[in-house]
Formats: sequence, structure tokens, C-alpha cells
Amino acid sequence: GARLLHRAEERRGGGRLASIDLLESRTDGILALRLNRPEARNALSPSMVRALHLALARARDDAQLRAVTLVGTGDAFSAGADLKEFVNRRAPLGQALERRELGALFLLIDGYPKPLVAAVNGDALGAGFGLVAACQLAVAVGTARFGLPGVRLGIMPMTIMPAIFRGLPRKLGLELMLTGRLMTASEAESAGLVNATVAATELEAAALRLATAAATAALSS
Repeated sequence: GARLLHRAEERRGGGRLASIDLLESRTDGILALRLNRPEARNALSPSMVRALHLALARARDDAQLRAVTLVGTGDAFSAGADLKEFVNRRAPLGQALERRELGALFLLIDGYPKPLVAAVNGDALGAGFGLVAACQLAVAVGTARFGLPGVRLGIMPMTIMPAIFRGLPRKLGLELMLTGRLMTASEAESAGLVNATVAATELEAAALRLATAAATAALSS
């Protein structure tokens, strides 16, 4: 079953509210990580970024784990960085440190030694788009969309652009960065960002099969 990786607590209206940011489960040596902030479309809050970094670092060093899958809870994979967390509620130094943590997460994924498969259950925007691009493999539902809508607000996604330009043809990456338009799942598949589009009911099974196949091939090489 799912196991708590990270618990973020915050005060709202004088009360104490706890939310589970990230869940994990294991199946035959494959670790499934689940972004679990559906009320915020799985926006990457600083606490979620830290939880992801910790979980991936532990999985990297766990000899019993052969691969990792990453999926979102609800109707979105991830809406990207949580702008309320990153901008409105932090002093400038805190903001800089949190952006540094996001960069460290992408550096960890960039050199990840085990197969990492994104199971894109819905929109992947901003840093969520970057997560998909950074993963070695990805499957997506047909309704998923990918893009950088923050550029319409003047937010340039410099932290994630290296991953996006590695995952997409340069001209297409520039178009998405400069216009903020959203790319469909079928276009993402044609461009090579995702390996396959599948029905929502088959998504997690498809990601598990792909992770298992990649891990098995890596062991036999």
C-alpha cells in the first residue's frame, strides 16, 4: 500500500491542516511515486520538491529497487511550480533557496542511473512539463496537455529548459517557450516526448510494464 514519504503542515484560518504531498508503493522492485496535491493540481510546492528529491535519492541507493514511475493524483500530472509558495509567502532569500532546490531535483533526475518513467495522467505544465521531459521514458493519457503557460505572465522557465530542449526538437521547444501554447498528447508522442498514449484505465499498468522492461534490459546488458 501507499506509504507516507513527506507530510507538510500549515496553518489556515487559525487551524492546523496536514496534507500528504507524496506517496509511494512498490511492486516487484519498481517504486511508484504519486504526486498527491490534487486540490492544487499537484503543483510543485517547496515541500513536494524536497519530498521528491529525498524519495528519488533513496530509490537510487536502494539495491532492491530497479526502476521508478511517477504519476499524479486527480486530473492533472502537475500544474508546475506552486507560484503562491515560491513567490507570495517567502522572503527573497527563501525564494532563491527554493528555486535552487528545484534545480537540484532536475540535476538529480538528469543523471539518474535507474529507469524513470513518467505516467502522465493529465496536464503537465511548467515544471510539471519539465519533469516529464527529464524522465527517460513517459506514457500519457490522450487528454494530457504539455506546455509553458507561465510565459504569458512573463515567467521564463529557465530551470527546466535544458530538460525540455533535450526532450523536444529545438524549434518546437522554442515555440512552446515563446508562445505559451499547449501541446496535445498526440503531438507530444509524434515529437518523441512521450513513448505512447494510452487509455486512462491502462496508464499505470503501461508505465509499470515499460519500467519493468527497461529495468530488465539494464540488468541483462
